[in-house]
Amino acid sequence: MMAFIEQQNYQRDDYTSKFSGMLVKGGGGIYSNEYTNHISVSNISNDEYDLESTFKKDLPNYIKKSQVLMLWAMLEDTLGYIVRELSSQEQVSPRIKGRHESIFIHYIKWLEEIDERELITESSVQFLDGNVRKVRNSIVHGNPLDVVHDGYEITDTGIVISDKYVWEICIAIDSLAWQI
Repeated sequence: MMAFIEQQNYQRDDYTSKFSGMLVKGGGGIYSNEYTNHISVSNISNDEYDLESTFKKDLPNYIKKSQVLMLWAMLEDTLGYIVRELSSQEQVSPRIKGRHESIFIHYIKWLEEIDERELITESSVQFLDGNVRKVRNSIVHGNPLDVVHDGYEITDTGIVISDKYVWEICIAIDSLAWQI
């Protein structure tokens, strides 16, 4: 996933760095009319939207948000597979999920029961549950964000994610994987 995100970031940065030039001379799905100031991208005109801001600011943030969601989905899916497989191998009954317990913590506690060790206090688990899960829920469900981190900013239009934050999530997942 880290290699995939690096490649996505490279392509995103390459596209956005060239976007202003493409707006001026056309190309890559950008059409301009030499007789008017009319420029369009896939039939969306600069008269309707601020194309420069949309493609150089908003689009990169949507990509980073999707990376957060993708990493979280991958984490929960993989943990679920691991605990079900280990439960079967070790003949451990499935753990009952607590009423207000997140799926992530449910899987971590289930893994602790199977493996008889403590993961819940690990810094990677603390970061993933105490911050990333809440950011994910804010992105998906619009929940107010009650945690602070220097890897994102809350603005009047929503949350703005940094590349650094996405990378920290990758490192935390990698750290947890090594401990499992």
